[in-house]
Amino acid sequence: MTYKIKNFLTIVALFSIIFSASPVFALTAKEIQRQKLLEQQAQAQALANQKAAEAAQMKQQIAQVDSQINQTTSALNQTTGQIDQTEATITALSAQIATEEQNLTKEKDKLSKVISEWYMDGDGGLLNVVVGSNNISEVVSKQQYYDSVKQQLTSSIAKINNLKNELNGKKADQEKQKVGLLDLQKQQSAYRQTVVDQKSFKTSMLNMTTSEQQQYLALVSKLKNDISVVSAQIYAERRASSSGTMGNLGYPYKQPPGVYVVDPWNFYQSECTGYAAWYWNARLGKPWINTQPGRGSAKYWPEMVAANNSKYGTHYSVSQTARVGAIVSWYGPLYSGDQWGHVAIVEAVHGNGTIDVSEYNWSYEHNGGIRYNINPGSWGSYSYIY
Repeated sequence: MTYKIKNFLTIVALFSIIFSASPVFALTAKEIQRQKLLEQQAQAQALANQKAAEAAQMKQQIAQVDSQINQTTSALNQTTGQIDQTEATITALSAQIATEEQNLTKEKDKLSKVISEWYMDGDGGLLNVVVGSNNISEVVSKQQYYDSVKQQLTSSIAKINNLKNELNGKKADQEKQKVGLLDLQKQQSAYRQTVVDQKSFKTSMLNMTTSEQQQYLALVSKLKNDISVVSAQIYAERRASSSGTMGNLGYPYKQPPGVYVVDPWNFYQSECTGYAAWYWNARLGKPWINTQPGRGSAKYWPEMVAANNSKYGTHYSVSQTARVGAIVSWYGPLYSGDQWGHVAIVEAVHGNGTIDVSEYNWSYEHNGGIRYNINPGSWGSYSYIY
């Protein structure tokens, strides 16, 4: 019985320890949740950016296809115009040929009539002319006249035949050209339809990509809202876990939550790092800048001591002993999954080992405050810079 009671008391004591530390564990869970949400947001934003890039590329491709469609349409219109012009030329040549055929028929009729008159009634025609003539000169004159008329008519018929043959040759050339143009028109129409189909497909893909981008952006917006809710819970739990007061602390670079602007020392404004850098540079006159952009998070601050000393000729050092005006840097991690750490300014050092700190973005999102009588070891590994 005594053994069971001891075991029971041990269990109760363990539960007491666990539940007494529950604000820290609850805080850790929320931070992990926020970290996951931030990672999901970053992934969703990256996918949204990727879809935006794909959409921009597709728009460029569609613009190129539109240009091809316009060029093909212009060429097709030109070919159609050439076909119309060729058909008009063929029609005009056909009319000229018909006219020349009529002229040829008339000239042949004239020649036939002349021949008929000259040889009417067979050879008697000539005999009648001779007998009816007063002299031979009249016969010769008539003979010459008929020969002249016959020669003119024969020459005219030959010219008409030559012109007709020339016109038929031109018409044949035009008809051959028309066949080629019709074949070209067919090819151009087929190519244009292919390009139009390409545009339709690319437009469909663009709409799909844009829709996916909007879905990712909607997810980003939702995650931002979720992060805001979890962040509010985190800051509330932080305030509940320690005593403190809210205040601007004289810090001039105030930015609302979600807005990230770099300050003169290459840290983000309204973040813990931005406040601490401003405090040292502006209030204490101690130069301190971000010497390793991309690694300016609070947990890397002890690494920047040597670089700042080299740049400014200062003699900053890293220590485990607290001092008023020092920068306290938590690089712990503060909790499981912590990637940034935290920095604050030591405002007071108490005999029991606790300190008061002024800081930004710990108890209040993108806002300042002072925490009193905190045990720095409660938040992981830390050191002081001064």
